[in-house]
Amino acid sequence: MPSAAAKLTAADVMSRALVLARPEQDLLEVEGVLFERRISGLPVVEDGKLIGVVSAGDVARVQVFMNSLDGQVDDNQEWSSQADGFQHAEPPAFHGFREMIAKFKVRDAMNDQVLTCAPGTPLASVAEQMLAERVHRVIVVEQGKPVGIVSSLDLVKVLADQLATAVEK
Repeated sequence: MPSAAAKLTAADVMSRALVLARPEQDLLEVEGVLFERRISGLPVVEDGKLIGVVSAGDVARVQVFMNSLDGQVDDNQEWSSQADGFQHAEPPAFHGFREMIAKFKVRDAMNDQVLTCAPGTPLASVAEQMLAERVHRVIVVEQGKPVGIVSSLDLVKVLADQLATAVEK
């Protein structure tokens, strides 16, 4: 006899209280939202339609990349004069890549290849997709609009409930 979990769908376990990001939103603002809400990713929506997903990992990758570039550039490069005595114009000031992070938008870091499913998708299929694609969340959509998220933690909760039930028997 199949377990109760075998009958579950994405709609049965998805988080419905969605926090959404916009493509023009500041990336550092989204980083703050992720931290404050203790979540690892947000659907990115434009005109009500899902266009991507941005995760804490995406934000971290941008920061690591910009910090590594900063380490490769000398902020104090100066050419006071050439051998022939030619005096160069003052070069534009380099403000550092770390400072540029503040100008990044969600669209600069988001992934536009989003794993989605319908609310009625069997949970086993959702879990198989997540494993195959090595992602931590699937956005549940209806008519192109996000209505929920199934995260890896949602799957762990189902597993924990099943294990607790099995121990009780």
